[in-house]
Amino acid sequence: MSLGENIQKYRKNLGMSQEELGQKLLVSRQTISLWEKDQTAPTIDNLMRLKEVFGVSVDEILGFENKIQSEENKPNEYYKFNFSEAELNQIHRSQRIAIYKRPIIFGLIFVLAIISLIVSPVSDIIIGITFSMLFFCVVFHIKGIFAYNKAWKNSVKKVCESTYEYKVFEDHILINIYRSNEKVRSSKCYFSDIERIQQLDRWLFFQFGGQSFIVRKSNLKENSAFYSFMYKNPSKTIETIPDKWRVISIILFVASLLSIFVAMPLVGMVSGTNGLFIENMWIFFLLTPIPIASTVFGFVLKSKGYKYKKNIIAGIIITILLCIYGSFIFMF
Repeated sequence: MSLGENIQKYRKNLGMSQEELGQKLLVSRQTISLWEKDQTAPTIDNLMRLKEVFGVSVDEILGFENKIQSEENKPNEYYKFNFSEAELNQIHRSQRIAIYKRPIIFGLIFVLAIISLIVSPVSDIIIGITFSMLFFCVVFHIKGIFAYNKAWKNSVKKVCESTYEYKVFEDHILINIYRSNEKVRSSKCYFSDIERIQQLDRWLFFQFGGQSFIVRKSNLKENSAFYSFMYKNPSKTIETIPDKWRVISIILFVASLLSIFVAMPLVGMVSGTNGLFIENMWIFFLLTPIPIASTVFGFVLKSKGYKYKKNIIAGIIITILLCIYGSFIFMF
């Protein structure tokens, strides 16, 4: 807005006429009219008087502050996405691989654990407790798969009918969702509130407040703030790691979980020769290098910017359990 338009706006906001404003400034009504038509401009003294009358800064009267605010409100990045059903199905297939992997691993562990406990000289109570825990883990994951599939089917139609607008600023992202050219939702997400960012094939997922949003990577700027945020916050990022490292990670993770169940049959086999079950619990210590290796490998991946916490968590927990069982020889 011009200087004259601003003077007119602030005058009308106060409900004053040109004549009333002129009386306060000791100028004529015609002078005020000329100012508002941008035919003449007030002197510095008159600007200071206008500042007092309107209760605003001189910059606001001149329109400078509005220009600054306009520049500040301009996003650093702007993206607009529409997703087809075919594209969403591709995303769903990619996500299902990661979701199904966990219950399959638990299922294998479940079977191997039961077999190892059956052939070991342990009580039926321990077998029953282990069976129940693993069974509920598998059921829990299967239930999660069905819930995910149901939620995805319910959301596909809405996502296809929606347009997603992302405005990226210095410290936050403004997300607007439109349906039929009508804004139905607006969310403001500060970078510090992002729970995680996940790379999945050609898409990027970021989550905050229990909500997930999709970004097509091919549309992002090379130096996009999404990537910048990820690199500065590797603990919140899921990177796509090389296949070779992924295989090693999975092997160490599964081996760590199985080591505690393998140790029990080994103790049973040795005890079968000398009949000293508790005295042979030191065998648990022999398997600690496996979960320790998993933990170390997890930290190596983390140092390279990849997120593989499961190796670290599983490695630490199993190492502690093996040491506890191995210490039975000193306790009893």
